[in-house]
Amino acid sequence: MARRQRRSGGRRSITPWLIVALVVVTAVVAYYIFTTAPANQVNTSISTPVSTQIMGYLTGVSDSTLNTVGLGPSTVSSPTSISAATTPLTSNGKPEVLYVGGEYCPYCAVERWAMLVALSRFGNFSGVQYMLSSGTDTPPSVPTFTFAKATYTSNYITFVAVEQYDRNNNPYQSVSTDQQTLMKTYDSGGSIPFIDFGNKYIQTGSQFSPPMPVTGNWSALAPLLNTPSSPVAGNVDGAANRMISIICKLTSNQPAKVCSQTYAQVVSYVKLPSGMGQLALSEVARATIGLEAIAPLRTIPRA
Repeated sequence: MARRQRRSGGRRSITPWLIVALVVVTAVVAYYIFTTAPANQVNTSISTPVSTQIMGYLTGVSDSTLNTVGLGPSTVSSPTSISAATTPLTSNGKPEVLYVGGEYCPYCAVERWAMLVALSRFGNFSGVQYMLSSGTDTPPSVPTFTFAKATYTSNYITFVAVEQYDRNNNPYQSVSTDQQTLMKTYDSGGSIPFIDFGNKYIQTGSQFSPPMPVTGNWSALAPLLNTPSSPVAGNVDGAANRMISIICKLTSNQPAKVCSQTYAQVVSYVKLPSGMGQLALSEVARATIGLEAIAPLRTIPRA
């Protein structure tokens, strides 16, 4: 009897230690999974279709959020206005937005987030896939998407995407002779991403610097797009609003339900005195400051 009691007591004393051990092991495993998520996602998510939920976050940012974000932080830039004398870039009878980038590129990585938010205001994407920028670039493994197998339909614009290089920086999709000419004309340095908005506005390089403003994977970042106070919304939505503003200029302010919104009017381009090129600034700033206050701001040279 005593022996049974000792044995039973021995079992009871082991049980708490087992529980503690299981808790510790579970915590270690959870920490490992969380901190190594990008590496795991490389193997399981990249080049697979973006989920309906994530696409919903990208395409469903509310008008209220975009209006609240406006231009976003001052570190976000606007595409450059080029000479009105250039031949318009059109395709299928509509203004063309040409994107040239690379899957390995961390700057392309952050720009695609903003492009998906902006272009979804004018049409619909399908075939967009998950991607991480190169694990050996700086910064490495930025969560993003790829347009390599995507299609886009719109009544207002034509979107043409070329991913010149894959995630390993190998040649992937080829640019045409005409596309090469545009890149050489407006981006002699060969920067990517390169975005031509109807041959009226050009974006060379990303509108804000990678990595994403906070760390995390797609599931952690995408919901923040609809939280105006989030750094993700500030940068991504702010960059998207700037693109929406200039696309509305290409489409003669169509669709009206988009282009009548405040966020679609955050950027305007005004001519400066001869030789000074053009200046991109917000509608609010233009309405509240005089030309003499413009000098400290960034001027945009003529192409």
